[in-house]
Amino acid sequence: MTPDNTGRSNCPSWFRAAALVGLVIRLYFVFFTEGTYDIRLWTRHAEGVAQNGLIAHYRADAFMNHPPAIAAVAAGVLKLSAASGIPFRVLWRLPFALLDIATALLLLLLMGHRKDRFAVAAGYWLNPLAMILSAYHGNVDVAVAFFLVLCVYLLSRDRAAWAGAAIGLSLWIKLPALLAAPAVFFWLPTWRRKLEFTFAAGLAALAGYLPALAADPAIVYRKVFAYQGLLLQTAGGVKVWGMGTFMPVIQRLANPWRAGLVHPAIVLYNHDVAIALVSLFAVGWLRRRERTIEGLGLTLAAVYTILYGFSDSCSFQYFAWSLPFWFFAGRVFALLASLLAGGYVYSLYAYLCGNPWLWGEWDFAGHAYWPPFVEILRSMSVLFFFGAGVAFLARATAREVKAWRTRRAGSPVP
Repeated sequence: MTPDNTGRSNCPSWFRAAALVGLVIRLYFVFFTEGTYDIRLWTRHAEGVAQNGLIAHYRADAFMNHPPAIAAVAAGVLKLSAASGIPFRVLWRLPFALLDIATALLLLLLMGHRKDRFAVAAGYWLNPLAMILSAYHGNVDVAVAFFLVLCVYLLSRDRAAWAGAAIGLSLWIKLPALLAAPAVFFWLPTWRRKLEFTFAAGLAALAGYLPALAADPAIVYRKVFAYQGLLLQTAGGVKVWGMGTFMPVIQRLANPWRAGLVHPAIVLYNHDVAIALVSLFAVGWLRRRERTIEGLGLTLAAVYTILYGFSDSCSFQYFAWSLPFWFFAGRVFALLASLLAGGYVYSLYAYLCGNPWLWGEWDFAGHAYWPPFVEILRSMSVLFFFGAGVAFLARATAREVKAWRTRRAGSPVP
């Protein structure tokens, strides 16, 4: 925290209280809850890697799609759990819950020039979705957010190479930061900075993959780099996410509404990943002239919003990737995204656990059908991210067209 001219910290007392509340809730989740099925999966992966080795586990387990470095860390955590008697679920989630502190502090530093910087940092730190995904869920996605925010912070200090290294290191844990890399590349003002960023990112990433690639490059590519996510749904056919959830509704519409919507819906459903990737790449390029850090933060919010809105291959924890950047997109966006996505995830998890405190077993398989209010929140969340993604893309396109017309007219582009 920055001191005032009396030498005292200008951190308000309410922010300290908010920091304590967020920490207590995260520690509660870590020590007193079981987490989701991801805890079981990571335990299985840790056991497989520890007993059979990484490459053998890649070959044996259809659900093993994690990078080599984090797989080795999981095996080490399992050994520490056995030696200490502390449950794996605690040791596995605690570092990521604490890593969220660093993300919040970096966000505070990035917002240092704004009067509402403490409110923004508290908005992230106390966000129920951030708390659930960092300390309860049991996966590693919160690390993606940390490295992305670290990358942007380093860029704010004109450290392009170090920012690239942050992206490269994030790939040791999970790959989604790759989706942000093109936008950062386009945003960098000179080719020297672009090359520094790219070279450092590639070198840092390669260091974490080289031993596994040397052992079996084909299996690493197939299990890690070619993984596209899952289309999750319950045993009763309730879809977790995506515009595909609206297909039954569209098919029940009367003509001409049904005739006009069925074909576009089918195209989006069948080619959702390709459409999302092309669109998020496009929005990164279209917003390349937004040279401020705030502009870059908004661009990254747009990139992941498009992914969430256009792709059906989405899991609950994916929201963690971009949650800090929602605050760069404005208060209204951050509030609506947090209320809808956070309300959806929390209400579903409370239903699956059978209580609002998320005690006991998170039983996804045992709940084939969901209450109407959970499905309504899911549908509203999908529509929000789809609509916001379209709006981000349309606005960026309109600004680029305006800039192109200005250039043709011979006037300087602002």
